[in-house]
Amino acid sequence: MPDDEIVIERGVPTTTLARTLLDLAAVVPTHHLRRAVERSDQAELFDLTEVQRVLDAHPGRPGRRPLMALLADYRDHGDTVTRSDLEAIMLQICLDHGFPRPQVNRYDGIRESDFRWPDHRLIVEVDSWTFHGRTRRAFDSDRARDRALLREGWRVARFTDRQILTDYAGIARELAALLAPRSLNDT
Repeated sequence: MPDDEIVIERGVPTTTLARTLLDLAAVVPTHHLRRAVERSDQAELFDLTEVQRVLDAHPGRPGRRPLMALLADYRDHGDTVTRSDLEAIMLQICLDHGFPRPQVNRYDGIRESDFRWPDHRLIVEVDSWTFHGRTRRAFDSDRARDRALLREGWRVARFTDRQILTDYAGIARELAALLAPRSLNDT
């Protein structure tokens, strides 16, 4: 391994973050790679110049293509911060299927939504029992929020963690239908 891709952390030689991301890109799904890049950026450890240098030094290395695609996405759209693996998977479904890019975790002045397509008046929420309250109050609050959004002209679709983790293709089909142009008779 080249010396410039090794760093000593607490006396232990390890790969640099840039090299670690390249190695990781070869063995994990794209949504996990996205989360690794997001987390390194949040920790103020991510250095795009260094990652690009490592990519240039390894033109045939496995993982290069997915990491380059992710960096191109960052350049084109900025840092889209997902807050969970479920959100990262949902975003990846959108990207993989060429859907319009959603706003992710955006606050509209009243509330925050996981995914929002303003041109389609569509909001998608990804819910998991573990991280979404586990209480009757949270459950009721989500339903009241959905009704308020409906009154404001938004359609809300909720997908559970199990649905997202086990039915990638089904989620993609449902999103395609939800994002399809609607006729005047559908409103």
